[in-house]
Amino acid sequence: MRLIVVLTMTLMLASIGFAQQGVQRPFSEGGTVRLRLSSGDYVIKPGAGDAIRISWAPNNPADSPEMKKIKVQADVSGQIATIRTEGPTKFAHMTIEVPAHSDLYLRMRGGDVWISGIEGNKDVHMTAGDLKIDMATDSYSYVHAAVTFGDLVAHPLGIAKDGIKNHFEWSGAGKYRLDASLFAGDLVLVGGQKN
Repeated sequence: MRLIVVLTMTLMLASIGFAQQGVQRPFSEGGTVRLRLSSGDYVIKPGAGDAIRISWAPNNPADSPEMKKIKVQADVSGQIATIRTEGPTKFAHMTIEVPAHSDLYLRMRGGDVWISGIEGNKDVHMTAGDLKIDMATDSYSYVHAAVTFGDLVAHPLGIAKDGIKNHFEWSGAGKYRLDASLFAGDLVLVGGQKN
């Protein structure tokens, strides 16, 4: 019985180690992170320290073999980091951690993206899926958001639109700009004042 327990634990630990993948690069606050992402499920959030970390794990245990086919390229040149993903990312949950004060430039065909806790300019354009962005209204001087087919909701600004060709522009007293667009899907801005 003890042998079975030991073998089971060894296999579980091996499968966890195999399933979780990652890439890390040094990168300082105040730079620009350019993201060219293949379709999938992504969370972009602040990390600890001056580094970019990209990690991924399968959505389901059966998808574990697909994880080693995913390719992540992360290049840093001065204050610009470029991240590209390729392969079967639709089978994975991808997490991208960047310094909390970073500008983001993101292009992606389809999937779900949640940008949370990043203070900086944001230029985000997706073809299809769901896009959720955390925003503190007092951080922004200008916000533009548009959805061709789907819902456009900006909770901090009291805006909610559905249907076809929804968009809005808003001006504030902050220093950052946010430009987000989605062809088909739901675009949601959440948050409020900075803490």
